[in-house]
Parts: sequence; C-alpha cells; structure tokens
Amino acid sequence: MFELSIFSLDAVLNFGLKMLAFLGGLAALIFVHELGHFLVARKVGVVVEKFSLGFGPKILSFTRGGTEYLLSWVPLGGYVKMKGEEVGEESADEKGSFSAAPVLDRLAIAFAGPLFNILFAIAIYYCVYLVGVPALSPIVGTVKDESPALAAGLQTGDRILAIDNEKILYWEQLQKIVHVSPGHSLDFQVERSSGSIAHVSITPISEQITDLFGDKEDVGLIGITPLVRNIVYVKEGTPADRAGIQEGDVLLGVDSTTIFGWGDLKKAAIDKPGQALAFRILRDGTEIVTALTPEAKIVKDIEGKSTEVGLLGIGMAGEMTKEKYGIFGALKRACEETNRLIYLIAVSIKKMITGSISADSIGGPILIFQIYGEQAEQGFSELTRLTALLSINLGLLNLLPIPVLDGGHIFFFLIELLKGKPISERNRERAQQVGLFMLLSLMVFAFYNDIMRIIT
Repeated sequence: MFELSIFSLDAVLNFGLKMLAFLGGLAALIFVHELGHFLVARKVGVVVEKFSLGFGPKILSFTRGGTEYLLSWVPLGGYVKMKGEEVGEESADEKGSFSAAPVLDRLAIAFAGPLFNILFAIAIYYCVYLVGVPALSPIVGTVKDESPALAAGLQTGDRILAIDNEKILYWEQLQKIVHVSPGHSLDFQVERSSGSIAHVSITPISEQITDLFGDKEDVGLIGITPLVRNIVYVKEGTPADRAGIQEGDVLLGVDSTTIFGWGDLKKAAIDKPGQALAFRILRDGTEIVTALTPEAKIVKDIEGKSTEVGLLGIGMAGEMTKEKYGIFGALKRACEETNRLIYLIAVSIKKMITGSISADSIGGPILIFQIYGEQAEQGFSELTRLTALLSINLGLLNLLPIPVLDGGHIFFFLIELLKGKPISERNRERAQQVGLFMLLSLMVFAFYNDIMRIIT
C-alpha cells in the first residue's frame, strides 16, 4: 500500500506558508509595477487592451472600460498590453495607440513601472516605521584592547544614553555619529549595569574598514561592538537544533571564550568547522552546557572566493527596542531607508556587471522562494521589509538599458528625442531579439545558480 506519511503535516503546512508568502509577495511586486504602466498610459490617453497578472493561459478574466483584466497560470511575471505597442502592429498609427503617442508620453509610461516599485517600497517602510520596527539597543558588548573606549573606561553592559546631548535610542544612531567623528572628542552619557550614570569623553580614531562590497573606507571607531547573545532563531535540522538549543536561550560562552557578540562567536565556533565544542547556555536562570559540532560548509564571499566555515543554525540578537516615528518622521525615515537601499543595490548591479562581484551571487525564483520562506518564519515585519527590498531591486533592474526591459524602451525614446525621429522597426526588432536572448540567458543562469546552491 502506498504510504503518504513520508510528508508530515508540519512539513506540508510549513511549505504551504512559504509558498503563500512567495506568491503573495511576487504578485504584489508585479501588480504595483504593471499598475504604474497602466495608470500613466490611461492618463495620457493610450488604450490599454490587457492587464495581466501572470503569464500563459488565463485562470479568469473580465473586461471593464475597454480593458481585459486577467489572472494567468504562470505567476512569475505579468504584463500590460497597450494598443499599437508591438512592432508592425496594424493599429500603430491610430488614435489611442502607444506608437502614435508623443515620445514624452511613451517615456513616462515606460518609467512609471520602476517608479511605482520605488514608491511602493517607500509606502511599505512608511507603514513599518509608523507601527515600529525592532532595532538593536545601544548596549556595549565587547570593548577591544588598546581602544579609545577602553581607555575612557567603557565596560561591557554599559548602555549609551546620549552623545553630545543627542539622545541615543538605537545602536545604528551611535554608529553613525562615531563614524563621522574621527578626531573629535565626544561626550558619552552612560548608564552602568549598577544603574549609576557617568559621563566619559571619547575621541574616535580614524581606521580603515571594509564595506559590504569589499571596498575600503576611512571611518571613526572607538573599539566597541553591541551586546548580542540572545538566541532568537534556531533552524530546524541544524547542529544547534540537534544540540537542544532553543529560542530564548542566552549564549554565555563557547569553551573558554565568553560570548558578547558575533565577533566572539565567529572566532570561537564559526571558524572551527567539525570541532566538538561546549556551548554554555543560560535558560530560565539556569546555566546549561551542551555539546555542539559546527557543520562544515563551503561558502563564497562577495568576490567568489570559497571558504570553509562552521554552520551553527542560530540567529542572535541583543536587547531590542522599537524604532518608531510619527506621521512626518516615518516618511523621512522611509525615504532615507529607500535611498540607502537604492544606492546599495545600484552599486551591487554595477559591480556585478564589471565583474567585481561574482556572478554566482545571482539568484532566481528558487532563491527568492527560500528567502521569503525564511522571512515568513521570522514574522510579518521581516516579510514586508523583504518585499520592499525586492520592489526596489525590481525597479532598478528594469531600468537597465536592455531591450525588452523598461530601461531599453527608455533608451530608445531618449535616442528618438535627440534624433527627432524614432528608431526604425527593423532595428527595434533586432534589438528586442538580442534583449530577449540576454534576458532568457540570465534567467537560465539564475535557475542554474539556484539549483547548484541546493545541490551543494
């Protein structure tokens, strides 16, 4: 008799949750992008014949206002079909046709999709910061030897209340002030573990650090890291899970190393794949010692270099507080965060094109599905912020000057503005064929990377 019990109910429900999160997020990104094209096209008088969420055979459809709205079977995309949009279409010169519209109108229609993705990200972050998002409290963990912080008397467990009379609520605030203040004396108001308040003067020194992309930059540093040792996530089936570590535990130490943050854990465990280690855990006021052997795993850095590390399967955080703003403060913070991510993604794309970042980091739908599933397990706030990040990513990628993408159309329209006449149909057809080939090749490569990640 055929046995169905190889799939547990929990596994099926977990997969269903991940799939729902993935499809819901993807549908939202596509809908917003195509809505931008749709609204601007209608605004400038271009007839929209079809508005589809998904590709392939339709699941359901209805027609309203001269536009057929469709939900199609393949959820990995969507499209807006405008009158006279295709090369050689018979209605190209008729009223309400995309091709017959002024070039500035066509430019606006092409740009509207990516723009709406950016605006969607701002809207998400606005709601997130209105409600409040978890942020790391400014509590000192490790104080490095021979550092300005140690010389000034900062201690593990100190809470930074203010710097130069500016109230400090989050670790990120502290970090920003210190980074831009090398050589300048700063007055730190500190709450000790005993509850007493002290003022210490610290002058950050200029040091070179490596950013996310491996580039060097000079910033101010005082030699402290945040106190991060609360276990907030344990991945199923990993060494931490098998060792009995639970969410809510506090990681006190590994062997003889006291853990105050990720830097300590990296030296004590992550850099020791395959070695049997003793993890000291605090659980409900009781100290527990458990054996854990980090699982050896080969990972690649941003330059594509392979390194063997010890996989633990835990997520750690420090004491968290809520980063929350009022109506106008949330808008300002949302714009700042969106602007920061636009810069990071734009630099990533540039470095990937120039070869500074390995092409192995390119991911496709399988990777997005995995990330959405992990973020769904972390909570709704993490899921919405991931959607905002992917929305910015989708908007910027669509601005690349590749025929078939919005950026390719924008490039053609800019040439038309300069020349005073459109590019010939023959040249547009050739360009679109090249663009389609490039896009399909990129999709195949992304799928290949996704599959290789699963295999390895």
